Amino acid sequence: MNTTRSFFSILFSHVVVVWLFLLAGCVPAWGKDLKNLLVLHNYSQDYPAIAAFDQGLREALASDQDFDVRVWSEYLNLSAFENLPSYLPNTAEYLRFKYGHVKPDAVVADNALTPLIVDYLGDLIDGVSLLAQAGGSGADGAAIGKAMLVPWAMSEAALDRNFELIQRLLPDVRRVVVVLGASKTEARLGAMARAAAKRHAGRLVVETTESLGLEAMLDIVAGLDRTAAVLFIRFGLDAGGVSHVPARIARLVVQRAGVPVFGIGGHLLGDGVIGGYSHDPRQSGRLAGQWALDVLAGRQSGGVPPSAEYLNYAFDARALARWNIPESALPAGSEVLFRQEGLWESYKMYFLGGGILFMAETALVIGLFVNRLRRRRAEAALAALNASLEARVMERTRELHEANEELHDAKEELESLNASLERISRTDSLTGLPNRRRAEEALHDALARFQRYGQDFVVAVADIDHFKRVNDACGHEAGDGVLREIARILAGGVRECDLAARWGGEEFLLLLPQTDIAGASALLERIRQAIAAAGLGCGTPPTSVTATIGAAEIRPGERLDDVIRRADEALYAGKAQGRNRVVWDAGDGTETVVL
Repeated sequence: MNTTRSFFSILFSHVVVVWLFLLAGCVPAWGKDLKNLLVLHNYSQDYPAIAAFDQGLREALASDQDFDVRVWSEYLNLSAFENLPSYLPNTAEYLRFKYGHVKPDAVVADNALTPLIVDYLGDLIDGVSLLAQAGGSGADGAAIGKAMLVPWAMSEAALDRNFELIQRLLPDVRRVVVVLGASKTEARLGAMARAAAKRHAGRLVVETTESLGLEAMLDIVAGLDRTAAVLFIRFGLDAGGVSHVPARIARLVVQRAGVPVFGIGGHLLGDGVIGGYSHDPRQSGRLAGQWALDVLAGRQSGGVPPSAEYLNYAFDARALARWNIPESALPAGSEVLFRQEGLWESYKMYFLGGGILFMAETALVIGLFVNRLRRRRAEAALAALNASLEARVMERTRELHEANEELHDAKEELESLNASLERISRTDSLTGLPNRRRAEEALHDALARFQRYGQDFVVAVADIDHFKRVNDACGHEAGDGVLREIARILAGGVRECDLAARWGGEEFLLLLPQTDIAGASALLERIRQAIAAAGLGCGTPPTSVTATIGAAEIRPGERLDDVIRRADEALYAGKAQGRNRVVWDAGDGTETVVL
């Protein structure tokens, strides 16, 4: 018994050790050769395109029965550090240190990393097959032994197809903004976009955004009108040197743009991008995986795959519906994703079968009885509906009548308030006379009549003599009383067509239209005498309050400032001559005093 138990214990421990080695990747799968595949990505694994490529690569490798391929992935994010001179040599030193002991059997690399491979990693991958995803001609591959450059990124011809597609689906579009970042890779894509755009000169204006920061780019797409569209290619590095995840920026562009947004990456579909002639990164990963298996098995690679294997027309059905683009307008063979089947499409057969069965049973069991019952119910429902509609019409009519009355009352109240506000805004709150604003309006009107019709007018400025003594001796309340009483005298002493206004402080302005000097002198003298005889002031008996008045008649060619200034100068002359008098400015530098 003990011997048997020991045997099974030893067997179990060996099985556990073997499985631990398998899980740790220390031994290859049973019956398979262990191979190392180094994958050098230009961007980080946060990029959805990179994640999709890795998924396709592993799917292809998992299908092979001969090799256990261990994938070593490095995400170098070169575009974020391309302006840092030490990044390439330091990164190369890190890769040589890490993979000096794990010699790769094959290398898959983004084309943007060819400078790193050519200048710094020749000793690491010497003699190792390299598959570089090229975005252009792939001239750098000449310096790399056993290199195969495959154009699995956008080409000028592919961008040209997208411009043709935009014109086909949106005939009114005349402007296309191509969203691109500021990295060297994106600069190459921008050059291709501009070259492709030359074929559409006169029909499309194509602009690129390599020179812009993120917010500036978003402001441009937000300001586009319906004659424009956006083609999103990539925005990994902005002009300010800030690195971004392009898929996230694509979502921001869709949110900010009020125009259709096309894209060249199949991984961008699902967040509002319409689609286009786009690159499928997952299929690219599958092709890279098959190439690696061919190289590891010593088979001849099939060469550069046709573009149909990694580029196709792909669209988001929801985005097409949003911009009213019919699927019938799409190029033949287009792939349309995210179709949302309605209730009818999902359960059509159930609906049809159930409907037929129900109709048959109803016809056999109920027949004419059901039809008669339906008719009676319909008549009752119609009568009830008519009664309900009549009641609703009456109620609505009453509500409208009440609303009209309320609106009329509100209008009258508003007009009253506006009139009150207008009156208050032109009235001096202390004296009740028109204020300076109202006086200035009247002066401008009088000047306009004088200039147009020759209607003369006189401007007089009245100032209370020694008003400060009243305030100092009796207080400001008594002074306010004096101002109100003088305002009453002025208002009662002028004609209906005249204007008496408070000009400021203890000064009052009188506008006497259509009067000559003689008539105005008599009126102003009566006012002066009335003020002097009013017994205003304070104390027992009250101190006598007088006023000095300066007056001037408008002259041809004068402005309001001129005639008011002459009236003021006459006022100051009256003050100098002893106060309590009317002084006229004759317009020639002399004054006339009326006692």
